[in-house]
Amino acid sequence: MSKLQAALAWAARGFPVFPLVPNNKEPLHDDWPSVATTDPAAIRAMWTDPVLGIERDCNIGTLCTDMVVVDVDVKNGKDGHNEYMQLGGTYDTLVVQTASGGYHCYFEGPDSANISISDAVDIRSHNGFAVAPGSTIDGVPYVVVTDREPAWVPLAVEKRLQPPYARTYAGETEAIDSPAAIEAGIRFLESAPPAIEGQRGDETTFVTAARLVRELALSVDTAFNLMATYFNPRCVPPWSLDELRGKVENAHAYGTADHGRLDPSVTFATVSVQPPPSVFAQIGTVFGNATATGSLPPRPWMVDRLLMLHENTLLLAPGSVGKSSVVLAVAAHLAVGRDFNTFKTHVKCKSVIYNGEDDVNEQTRRLLALCIQYRLDYDVVRQNVMLLSSDHIDLRLVGAQSNTPYRNDAMYRQLIDVLSDPDVGMFGADPLVDMHTVDEGNNVHMNFVMQTFKHVAREGNVCNLIAHHTTKGNGARQEERIGNMDIARGASGIVYKARIAYTLLNATQQDCEDYGMQDADRGLYVRLDDAKMNLALATNKPIWFKRETVNLANGDAVGVIHPVQMQKNTSNMRMRLADILMDTMTVNAQATMTISQAVAVIKATEPLYANKTDVDVKKRLEGLFATAVQVKGRTLHARREGEGAKATLLIVME
Repeated sequence: MSKLQAALAWAARGFPVFPLVPNNKEPLHDDWPSVATTDPAAIRAMWTDPVLGIERDCNIGTLCTDMVVVDVDVKNGKDGHNEYMQLGGTYDTLVVQTASGGYHCYFEGPDSANISISDAVDIRSHNGFAVAPGSTIDGVPYVVVTDREPAWVPLAVEKRLQPPYARTYAGETEAIDSPAAIEAGIRFLESAPPAIEGQRGDETTFVTAARLVRELALSVDTAFNLMATYFNPRCVPPWSLDELRGKVENAHAYGTADHGRLDPSVTFATVSVQPPPSVFAQIGTVFGNATATGSLPPRPWMVDRLLMLHENTLLLAPGSVGKSSVVLAVAAHLAVGRDFNTFKTHVKCKSVIYNGEDDVNEQTRRLLALCIQYRLDYDVVRQNVMLLSSDHIDLRLVGAQSNTPYRNDAMYRQLIDVLSDPDVGMFGADPLVDMHTVDEGNNVHMNFVMQTFKHVAREGNVCNLIAHHTTKGNGARQEERIGNMDIARGASGIVYKARIAYTLLNATQQDCEDYGMQDADRGLYVRLDDAKMNLALATNKPIWFKRETVNLANGDAVGVIHPVQMQKNTSNMRMRLADILMDTMTVNAQATMTISQAVAVIKATEPLYANKTDVDVKKRLEGLFATAVQVKGRTLHARREGEGAKATLLIVME
């Protein structure tokens, strides 16, 4: 059953649904409470990609307003099953097993606040949501394990419910600072998420403090001391002690949870602990969970072998080779839905391009020149491309504090808002180094950066084309760098976190020989080669571009790269070298020339051979003239005179 079919089936039971991020539990839309619906047409629209017209692989959320869903958590060592049973819970209702082995128990009940009723048991109700069956996390599905109509919420659980947004004082006691509560507070703080600036750090700190002063019944002084020791050093940046004290005092004054409800010395004072379900009883995977043949969707290529929806493509190139032109050229072709060079384009969509090196006017000049060179309608293209520049927006998505990477959540959310336009299909980042402030050589940091880009692609429902600089070569032959993903500058995690990568490099000396270029023209030609291809068959056939100059109406001359067809012609170099040797022999009135003399002439005359060793040139000449070549009505070939060690190799003109 596909995600769309599962969403329709769950909605048919009367549960409003909305899409979650694929392979995730985060809502795809910020306004998900108003998006949730049981209308089949609206559900089909939400689970259909507006660009490609194919079904989205979105997980399924269900709105829990006007019902009560008890979330029993067993991951990371939590003992949700025992705690739920101790609280008087029951599984005699509609039950969904989660991907982590926990349970969502669906009940009828009063519309209530979303709260925790124990360390591992939470309530989902008014404007809360649960992940619905049919969703998957890392391939593990959410499945219905008890299929029956929801029962009324158990009385013991109902007594712990709170009205939405209301504060409850029932059972409130004075802060008792019990040893068990202090120990529980330390364990909680050791694993609690730190507050990170730009990622709701205030809210994280308030919730953490409220757990201590409200639910564990710790005094303000004790909670402050524990947070200063176990929580604050991990925050990015750490709070000043005065600020931290204020956060704890606010949590004590305004927190809404029952006072002391999680104090272990009270909660478990007279409770007999039940054994938890076995690991095997909690497993959600089954044999045969691979997708059925008829339900397997095609790979969502937007441009064959180049761009795939929700994936990162890397374009590896040194400076000034043309990577910015390629990014803009791809965007221009997507704007009109035309194939780009040999790449087949499947969609017509908008693109957002961020360039950290050129301002919008310079990007505009290049885009206009590309449209002229490729004969694309500039007015149509410009309406479908958004150009962003570091002059106006510092689009640094990831930073680091105390050697810990973090996501710039404010900027990330704003970018997602722009990309979420249903007509946008590509985000171009040019270059990668201008999208973060972390250590480019640190694998942990760059894994985080590339994972952030993956989230951008999935949450923004786009593909990413990321331009990235290469190393300077360090003496390596250019031929060894072509199609080599290891030439990417920085940590290896940059390339390993991308599914598709290309190198964009100038033509090599070997290319001049193979394709018949003059060495002086080598800088005009650029080749695009597969460097990593996880989602298609890699090839060793380059795609060629030539640098051209386009004159704009305002008088500017703009350099762009344009596709050219190149065919290997091994006889081309043979004819050139034969011509050089024949001219020399004619001038010197020679009918023969020793191979050593020929080597000297070629190295002095042909730039492509000037830096080669004598041995290399000799071998090349022997191979080229092993058979006769006709030049200017004469014949040139290699011949040996003499026998054994005294034999002499001659170039003979007849």
